[in-house]
Amino acid sequence: MHVYIVRHTSVVLDGNETCYGDMDIDVRPTFEEEARVTRAALEGLSFDGVFSSPLQRARKLADFCGYGFATLDDRLKEMNFGDWEGQPWAEIIKDEPVDQFFARYIEGVPPGGESLMMQYARVRDFFLEKRREGYKQILVFCHGGVINCARTITGEVRLVDAFATLPGFGSVTRLDFTHLED
Repeated sequence: MHVYIVRHTSVVLDGNETCYGDMDIDVRPTFEEEARVTRAALEGLSFDGVFSSPLQRARKLADFCGYGFATLDDRLKEMNFGDWEGQPWAEIIKDEPVDQFFARYIEGVPPGGESLMMQYARVRDFFLEKRREGYKQILVFCHGGVINCARTITGEVRLVDAFATLPGFGSVTRLDFTHLED
């Protein structure tokens, strides 16, 4: 199964300053300009399934690109940071190197949220299910964390290294799930 996985366009909050994951925040006023680039990158491609995170930043891009009919799936949401959602990172990360802080949350659970391993498991479940259902080529509108989990599932990166780089806003990443084992 081949997957074209699209990250939403930029949002009104700066993720380097404010923690947001599954908060349902809106896109920036530059949305249409950014979305046109994404739509052009998808031209000429065909899919036997189209799916989206239910969060508005992903749904709006799916709709703009002509896929307003995309099937919504909660497993495609960004990581749930629980009590940290909407808080400044400077207040969350204190007296600890950033890399050590985030290494703890690969398996550790933020208060009221989910760990990276929990997100990974639900993303993996989604892609395994779609492959079992016989899809050959799908399109997915979602979030950077979901894309990095998917890249890990295909063996492109290790989970501990995946978040060193996030795919750009509005980017299209092609992944091959053909050889994925259940």
